[in-house]
This record gives sequence, structure tokens and C-alpha cells, in this order.
Amino acid sequence: MILRPPAQCARRMVAAALVVATATGLAVGAAESSRKTPEQWLEAMDAAFRDLDYDGVFSYYTANRAQQAALATSERSASGRALGFSGFGVGNRTAAQLATFRVVHKVVDGVNRERVVHLNGPPREILRTGEQVTCVLLPGDSLLDFEGALASGPYARVFNRQFEDMSENYDVAFDGRGRIAARPAVRLSVTPKDHDRLGYRLALDEDTGLLLSSELHDSEGANLEIFQFTSLRVGDDVALADLEPATSGAVLHHLSPPEKTPKQAAADAVDAPGEASHWRVRWVPSGFRMTSARGTVQAEGTVSTLVFSDGLAAFSVFIEDLPRGGAGSVVSRRGATVVLTHLASSGGGEHLVTVVGEVPVATARRVAAGVSPRP
Repeated sequence: MILRPPAQCARRMVAAALVVATATGLAVGAAESSRKTPEQWLEAMDAAFRDLDYDGVFSYYTANRAQQAALATSERSASGRALGFSGFGVGNRTAAQLATFRVVHKVVDGVNRERVVHLNGPPREILRTGEQVTCVLLPGDSLLDFEGALASGPYARVFNRQFEDMSENYDVAFDGRGRIAARPAVRLSVTPKDHDRLGYRLALDEDTGLLLSSELHDSEGANLEIFQFTSLRVGDDVALADLEPATSGAVLHHLSPPEKTPKQAAADAVDAPGEASHWRVRWVPSGFRMTSARGTVQAEGTVSTLVFSDGLAAFSVFIEDLPRGGAGSVVSRRGATVVLTHLASSGGGEHLVTVVGEVPVATARRVAAGVSPRP
């Protein structure tokens, strides 16, 4: 004779079995994740950004802290360029901003293709095919407000990193496990070893390594930017048709760099560090190296651009002739990006120095103060 347990007892047995199965699954997942070092997880994240097909919706929060704003008539030259770094058209006047985007990424015939769609505000889209970038806007929408954010929008900035030699300036460690957008995640903390950098808290998809969330915070732990997926599909579920723009009545603005004339090519310095610029920066934080230096001739004069990176964070230094109407001081932070202007004197007159990048304000101020002409 077979004895059958009462219904209540059977339910308890099933519940117990489910608990055991869940615990076993979590243990297996933890064991799998522990086989990679934190640095290997960062490399997997970088590979997923380039090679994985994904379609998801993410939210992007920025805490904007305007500390000082007085730019007089130079607002176009310094602020017009620098404010473009506020990120994907997120406003730059309010204390905080929350926006939502859809990103579709797919590798087609070996070429990376991407579509980023603004789900708040005016209908806007960014289309990328390899190095070619196209803006999709409605007639009358401001391309100027939109264009500067393309190179350093929240999603692109999170992934375009080089992780070599990170251990010199950051401590990278596991920070537990979690669940984001219904996907198991491995959490990492990236803690700077000095006060000249920002810190990161990351959550990576256990299956693919794709970044599911990122928090950038200052030395006091206050969040400056938060990026997080709310829904996500990966692999074969990503349709080729979803890479096509869907904004009806839109105007396409192709932003691929135009061919330079011989005169422009001669005026532009080679994109290489060192002697390419007539300017130097006497101090940068330990670990930051110049990755490019160039001079560009514009209607108002030559603008020198120096770019520095430590492999994770980056900042740019712009040096230009002081505008005819003069210039005031600007110190502000929009999310993780600081914008700071400084007046520098040389034998050729006064110049306007603008530092834009993902560093603390005190660091940007010290960098700007050390800009001087090469002897």
C-alpha cells in the first residue's frame, strides 16, 4: 500500500523542494561568476558592448549641480561646445534630470549598427553604422543642442573604456549579486585610490557580461549619474528591422566627418600626444596620459584640444583666444561631467581654457590652472 501525504503536507514538500532548487541555482550561479576575476568581468563587459546583439530600454538620471554661472558673451564659444557634454539632450538648467531611452545594437555583416531612441521629450534618434552617425530630428528641432552629446552620451560613455593598468588607480572588487531587468547580475565596485577620480558601482549580466546598471559617484558616495536597464532582449530576439528609424516626418542630419581641404589638413595637428600642440598642461592626476592633441582653425581663431585618459575616466582641455566680448568664470557639474573655464595669459595675449570631463571640480580647477604655452 502506498501512503500519500495530506495535501497541506504535499504543498510544504513542494515548497521545500523549490527552496532547495532555488538555493542550488544561486549557488551554481555564484560559483560560475566567481571563476572570473573582476578585471575579467570588465573585459567581458567591453566585449559584450561590441559583439552582442541587444535591444533594451534604459533610464538615465543625472544630478546637475550648477555651482557658478557667468559667461558673458563667450557663451557660444566655451559653453556652446562644453554644454554639449550634458548627455543626450538632457537639460542643463535644473537640479536633476531623468530620461528614458531605447537602444538597439546589432552586428550586421561584421559592422556594428546601433539605434538610440529618446523616449521622453521631442522625438529624436541616433543611428550609427560603423563610424558614421546620423541624427533623426523633427523639423525645427535644434541640432546644436543635440549634436554635442553624441560622442559622450550615457550609453556610449559607459562602454568605451580601456581597462589596461586600471589597478594602478582603482580598486576593482566584487560587490555581491543582484537582479536587474529580470536578469541575474554580478555587482562590481570600482573605487579610486585618490580624490582626483570618480567611483563606479556596476552590475553586469551573468550570462553575457553586458552592463545592466552603472552608478557614478563622488568621493562622498553621492550619485552623479545612474544608468539602468528596465527591459532587455539579447541574441536572436533582436530584429534587424528595429535598427530603422521610426520618427515620421523627420529630418536626417549626417554627422560623419567631412573630407578636409588641403588647407584644413595642414592646419590640423596630427592626433597624437606630445608636440602636436603649442600648449602644455603642467599637472594631471597620476595615471592620466594624453591620448590626442590637435589644433583646429575656426572663424574666431585656432582652438587647441588636448585629451587625457586614465583608461576609465577622461577629460578634454580646450584653449582658444579670449572672445572679444570677454569671458566670465564657469564652474558646473552635469551628472558626472564637470565644465570649468579659466583665463590664461601668454606672450600672445589672454586665452580661455575650458576643462570638460569626468573628474571632480577640484581636479579640473588644478588642471586648468596648469595650462601654459610651450617654451
